[in-house]
Amino acid sequence: MKIQMNKKGFTLVELLMVVIIIGILVTLAVPNYFKAVERAKGATAKSGLSAIHKAEIAYQNSPQEEVYCDLATLDGSDIVDFRDPTDLNWGYAITPLAGGPGVDPTFIATATRLGGGSTSGLTITIDQDGVVTPDPTVPEWR
Repeated sequence: MKIQMNKKGFTLVELLMVVIIIGILVTLAVPNYFKAVERAKGATAKSGLSAIHKAEIAYQNSPQEEVYCDLATLDGSDIVDFRDPTDLNWGYAITPLAGGPGVDPTFIATATRLGGGSTSGLTITIDQDGVVTPDPTVPEWR
């Protein structure tokens, strides 16, 4: 009488090959994931700066104003609410510059990256003409 052995399961070599393949895939995927996260955070800042730009233009074009305003004045106005209260990744600032005889007023709005990580403290800016300047050291923000 012959006994048949039922071979079910995997060998150690097969399991090691699967673990190695998964390790290679993770090694390739994780850096791309973090780059995508930074791109999304950069897009959030650009969106906030775009809203600030629109609010500044509306404020400056109002009949009683001929200059741009700072962040406190813009926050106190009912022109636009550009801040997302759940976004703790960015801090915003506006530097209005008064014009002189024959010189139009200008402003620069800055979004500064808050929190930890390699991009903490880096900035994205926008000026009165709508020109956005991402930090050149973060390629994901361009």
